[in-house]
Amino acid sequence: MIKSLRNAHRKIWMAIAVLLPAGIALAWLVIPAVIPVRQLLTPKVELLPIIETNKESNRYCINLRSNQERTAWQLEWKNKIPLTVPSAVIYEAVGNMTDISQLRFIGRIESRGDYVFALPPETNFKNPITLILYDFIHEKTVDSINLKHPL
Repeated sequence: MIKSLRNAHRKIWMAIAVLLPAGIALAWLVIPAVIPVRQLLTPKVELLPIIETNKESNRYCINLRSNQERTAWQLEWKNKIPLTVPSAVIYEAVGNMTDISQLRFIGRIESRGDYVFALPPETNFKNPITLILYDFIHEKTVDSINLKHPL
């Protein structure tokens, strides 16, 4: 290597020795703050005090809850074991309807967990309540649950 190349080589390495640590330090400073991971769970809902009716099986437990005046209603769903479907929805069947598009949507449940759904005020409790557990991915009914009317 000739003298001019050696001088250029030394200057380049000196510049790299200074700029590389400075670049690393600046890159570290501009990293944005870590955003905490947010879970996709809904906030904990306060349960109504009175269990009007319940239904238990080896896979789940369903409680129909109300307040003292019976003006507010909740459906509490607890999975005892993971569902065989990754995600399902709960519908309320009104009368003898079987067409999913005409059923009243209650809520969506995952394969695990406890869920609480506020029932609409127009829910009719004079007849037994039929809940349909529907797998919307495979478009089939997983289970049909009949609850005795609480009134």
